[in-house]
Amino acid sequence: MTPNRTRPGTRPRTPPPAQAGQRRTRRRLVTLLVLSAVLLLPLAAGLWAAAQSALEHKSTTDWQGNHEARLALERAAMLLAGLPLAGAACGWTVAQLRGRSGRIPAATGLLAGTVALWVLGIGSVLVALHNTGPIFVW
Repeated sequence: MTPNRTRPGTRPRTPPPAQAGQRRTRRRLVTLLVLSAVLLLPLAAGLWAAAQSALEHKSTTDWQGNHEARLALERAAMLLAGLPLAGAACGWTVAQLRGRSGRIPAATGLLAGTVALWVLGIGSVLVALHNTGPIFVW
């Protein structure tokens, strides 16, 4: 009988611990990457919508406003791409310094950078709302 088949009425063999560990590591890696992608998707869609809006409302006479809008979009794009990648690079670097594989730490750093991006975004919205003052005055 071949080693991959089991006899009828018997349970299949459990995988060796090394294979189970690799499967768990792969599952964790995929989970971290998918979660990072899901968290980055609304931010990328918001940046795309802001860029489309800036393109549609481009002024022919206000070159300074157009320039400021372009600079703001460039800064947002650099932050959106840079912070998660910086987190991934930090995670990979720390793993290499410790002499370990860099896949899981890099994915964890990517997720940490994405969460930091959300925290910065929520914080900037709250600061902007605080600085506008009361909207309705009774």
